[in-house]
Amino acid sequence: MTQQQDSMPRTQDESRRSAVDRGRAMNMDRILVPLNGYRRSEQILPYASMLADWFNGEITLFHSLPSTHPARGARPGQVHYPDAPHDRGAALAAAYLEEVVSRLGPHGVKSRWGIATGEVATMITSRSATSSFGIVAIATAVRSRAHRFISAGLLDDLWKTTSVPLLIVNPHHVTLNGEPPVAPKTMIVPCTQGTSDAALPVASALAGASKSNVKIILAKSALTGEIEDRLINFFTADGVRVEIENGSKNFVGQVLKNQAENKGSWVIVGSKMRSGLRRTILGSVADMLAREAIGPIIVAPDPKVMSQRKRSAHDATRDLASSL
Repeated sequence: MTQQQDSMPRTQDESRRSAVDRGRAMNMDRILVPLNGYRRSEQILPYASMLADWFNGEITLFHSLPSTHPARGARPGQVHYPDAPHDRGAALAAAYLEEVVSRLGPHGVKSRWGIATGEVATMITSRSATSSFGIVAIATAVRSRAHRFISAGLLDDLWKTTSVPLLIVNPHHVTLNGEPPVAPKTMIVPCTQGTSDAALPVASALAGASKSNVKIILAKSALTGEIEDRLINFFTADGVRVEIENGSKNFVGQVLKNQAENKGSWVIVGSKMRSGLRRTILGSVADMLAREAIGPIIVAPDPKVMSQRKRSAHDATRDLASSL
């Protein structure tokens, strides 16, 4: 069964302006893009550029240097100059990030860059929380449960610390020398009990700013007339065209099928951001979608999780500053 709302209370331009304002209120015009120097990490740039264009925003390219150069101490009796390896790394990183900025400029993308020293996920989380970024955008392959149980990756570390939504693109699904990604016509929002509220305002702002539609896939556990009416009213009040599709037994497969059939579509899903053994053993819809999605997926933390992590990041930054 599919329900669809066709009437729109505002003109498309009015709806878009309202959506841009809502997105900017959530700092979605400020996008943090970590890059590690590999071409695969740059596969996120077209999608981050779309966000910047929709919200008239700016991308900040970010690179984190290790606190200690891995070659230090490798040769007995060697005289060390503690700042030399770091300074050389900072110079190389700056040159690389400036080159990426120069590539984005001719396409009308406003961007700047920044470098920090420290553990990568910690630096990304701290910078995103304390500098009021609305989204962290990364290109990375999500590790399997078995793999991350043995060795956690960057995304696993961000998953348990991020206080802002993550825009994730799997570089294995992006053709390095293929056609540029197309702008979405559909934002797909999987809704399950207890996790949809985080995704709704993000999806509404994205759909309105990009002039796309929202397709809600409602899990069986959340199938009630009251919820359907609430979702329809939420989006139509924002001038966003919305369609509701009832979820099947294979809920995740249904979401992925919709993304495959709607070229360029994005998935926006809320998450309680389980980490550690709980995420490895129990998993979640957001976790499975992040591993399997063939296109962009935004994982929005639950509002309570987001608030707690923002406070933790600010406290950690304040403690570090007071110790220096």
